[in-house]
Amino acid sequence: MKKDMIFFSVDGKGLTSTSANHVANMAKEMIRDLQTSLEELTLYSTTVTLIGGGEPNVLNRGAADADVEAVVGKLRRIAGAKSLIAWLREAIKAKERLLAETTGQTLEEYAREKGIKLVEPPVMGEILTDDEYFASLSLDKRCRYYSLEALAATLGEAIHPGGDFANARKALQEKSNKPHDVEGQGRDTLIYTYAPTVGLEMVEDVYFRLQQQYRDAQSRLNEMKYECKKAVEASAVTAHAEYAKALSEWNNSRKLIEAEHSEHIQRRAKEIAAMRIAIPQSLCEIYDIVSGLGKDDKIKEA
Repeated sequence: MKKDMIFFSVDGKGLTSTSANHVANMAKEMIRDLQTSLEELTLYSTTVTLIGGGEPNVLNRGAADADVEAVVGKLRRIAGAKSLIAWLREAIKAKERLLAETTGQTLEEYAREKGIKLVEPPVMGEILTDDEYFASLSLDKRCRYYSLEALAATLGEAIHPGGDFANARKALQEKSNKPHDVEGQGRDTLIYTYAPTVGLEMVEDVYFRLQQQYRDAQSRLNEMKYECKKAVEASAVTAHAEYAKALSEWNNSRKLIEAEHSEHIQRRAKEIAAMRIAIPQSLCEIYDIVSGLGKDDKIKEA
């Protein structure tokens, strides 16, 4: 950006981009006219005479000494005009570049320029997990949880359908209702007799006691799991609430910086638009000649 400032005046005097482009176009036209005159330069005259005699007719008059001397001035004027065009075109591009750099400035670039520290967006805090909750319990509570978990699982496996004790109870009930089985035929017939070794009532009593113990263990285990669930949910509520608050504060702070950045871009773009292209002292003479072309009927000879 600093290298481009060389094209612009510090006192507010100079050309706008539109005026500079107009002058450059006029200089281009002047160069075309001068080059045409040089292309048409002829250093000899041409006459034609009829073979039968008569006065010669002049077809073309060659250049005079003054015309030849004018070549130096015309070439220097062309060179000067080209220099002016180059200067003005580069100045226009510099202005466009400055404007593009300004309007394309990112918030991060603006912050670095102004020494503003941009705060990273907040991150939601960690939410308590089941494992972390149980790890936070006292030794006794943690041991009780594992004991209840093992007891409920063991009792459940035994009394639920397919469990060992449930299967044994079911088999006793079936054999009590059907105490004999017959296999084979004739003399090879076998009769199996099933005789309970324990009372059915006693088995039922044990079975229902196990069910009660299972329900009691499961109930106490569920209470501890519910306490874990409440703690995890409370942790999630706290984490979300703190995150929402932090995010709101961050957004408000960010919006303030973004508004300042937007205002900075608008102000800087306006300043750049108002900048005037300076004409170096070495190009003032050719600039005066070019800018005065519209007032003259023809190009002044050097």
